[in-house]
Amino acid sequence: MPAAAVELVSTDPVERVRRLKREPGRDLWLIGGAGLARSLHTEIDRLVVKLAPLTIGAGVPLFSREAEFNPAVWDLTDHHALAGGALFLTYDRTRPQDHPTP
Repeated sequence: MPAAAVELVSTDPVERVRRLKREPGRDLWLIGGAGLARSLHTEIDRLVVKLAPLTIGAGVPLFSREAEFNPAVWDLTDHHALAGGALFLTYDRTRPQDHPTP
């Protein structure tokens, strides 16, 4: 990746992501970083979750332990299984207008 593609942000990450989403271009990726994911929870449109056939007894929550209770509904839109048993599960955020309440 060229260094020009990296941007360090010291301001509000939510506002920066909102501005980037309004610009033309490709998708934004967040890999790792539960604390940042917690901050950006409302801005995340797609999750790609890797489920590996390995248990370690402990781990890092997806959105960090300090995340507030803020339920979101996700639709499974793609999945891929590797020969070794790992699964890649792709979920898109369900918007309220996609599933209106009765």
